[in-house]
Amino acid sequence: MENKGSVGSKLRAIREERGLSQRELAQRAGISTNAVSLIERDENSPSVSTLQNLAAALNVKMSYFFDDHEPAQVLHVKEGNRPAISSKGVNIEGLDGKLNYQEMEPFLVTLEPNSGSGERQVVHTGHELVYCLSGEVEYLIDGQIYPLEKGDFLLFEAHLPHLWRNVSGEEAVILLVLQATGQAAQSVERHFSDYPSLKHIGK
Repeated sequence: MENKGSVGSKLRAIREERGLSQRELAQRAGISTNAVSLIERDENSPSVSTLQNLAAALNVKMSYFFDDHEPAQVLHVKEGNRPAISSKGVNIEGLDGKLNYQEMEPFLVTLEPNSGSGERQVVHTGHELVYCLSGEVEYLIDGQIYPLEKGDFLLFEAHLPHLWRNVSGEEAVILLVLQATGQAAQSVERHFSDYPSLKHIGK
């Protein structure tokens, strides 16, 4: 039975909403058609890098793959109640909901030893804030390595090509906050009620 809240079902829904074939989406995201097919059938969990590339190709925030709620004014998310995606040693926890005109997308990321966002460098609009909660993480930004240890902050312009990885033998945890320009979500939703993914618009 299809899980309507799964990453695969959400990817298929927005791809069809955009009128794209699996091949066209794969070309836009820089991945294989087979990879798109496996993700849509929930037979493969996408890496962080793949998820970001799919979101960018579809012009939605990564939160599209995590939540299914109407905007709120206050979010109070208890530990254990956060929606999560795990793949290749990386566990990403998002918020269970979103605010009106939200510009920040926070994620709690746990990295097993020798895991990371993938080999493909990521580029997106806005800024990226990282706070290392435990362990050691390396950020590669525009060809330069920035090592992070517990308590370290990193803030940069997200249009610079970047990736992150845990090259240590210990688990690492980071708070990752993606920031992008807000959209007039309410008017968009009213004009385009047949396109529910538009409330997540913005790379």
